[in-house]
Amino acid sequence: MNFTTRSIERNNPHPQQMFQRGFTLVELLVALVITGIVISLTGTGLYAIMNANQRSQIETTDRLELEQALAFMTDEIKMSQQVMTNIPSDATNFNPASGAIDIKIILVLNPAPGSKLTKPIIYYLADPPNSSVWLGPRVIYRWGPTLLQNGNYSDGDGKDVAGILPGAPIEYFNEVLVDRISDRVTASANIACESSYTYAVPAVTVRQGFYACIAPAKKSVKIWMYKQPNSSAKSQSINALVVTRSN
Repeated sequence: MNFTTRSIERNNPHPQQMFQRGFTLVELLVALVITGIVISLTGTGLYAIMNANQRSQIETTDRLELEQALAFMTDEIKMSQQVMTNIPSDATNFNPASGAIDIKIILVLNPAPGSKLTKPIIYYLADPPNSSVWLGPRVIYRWGPTLLQNGNYSDGDGKDVAGILPGAPIEYFNEVLVDRISDRVTASANIACESSYTYAVPAVTVRQGFYACIAPAKKSVKIWMYKQPNSSAKSQSINALVVTRSN
């Protein structure tokens, strides 16, 4: 045993260096560079995945908002007697939202005779007030009575209009139906109305994100809505043909 130890010591004058040798400076630098590259690639991949998820969430939310707005408008159109693009001459007291700018009336719903409503319901485009929480550049406003959970209109004090006396006052309110409506819709947007329909599609230079074309009998309407594209997400759009059911 002693002979073997002395043999190793004779052949290696510094035996502890076999076990104490560390990394050289070059090896450490190479390792740091490789580690930095791996971390950078990993971070870039995670950032791309997070951005993609965020875009997908924004687009899904925008689409859902448009679908909910269209469903609401569809139900209200079906309850109406007629649809128009202009306020009837005998209709009065249309009060747009305070501070709303550049108002453009898009859709006017003439209420059914049995609804007890004496004024039309109006959907219009406008720039929101500068101090509001709405982003714009355009928003869709609705001017009309509020709806109860049973689907009937309220008189403004929480009473069902079905139970009020004929001629009793019904309060109308302005509310934003859809935010971030586009103020410019590209020429590639699929907007087309039959030549007999009221409301010609505007030129591209003034084309905005909410349209309604009315059939001659004023019993059906084509609706288009376009959301303003987010900084990272694509714009969303929706359209439908709706027919009134009330006589």
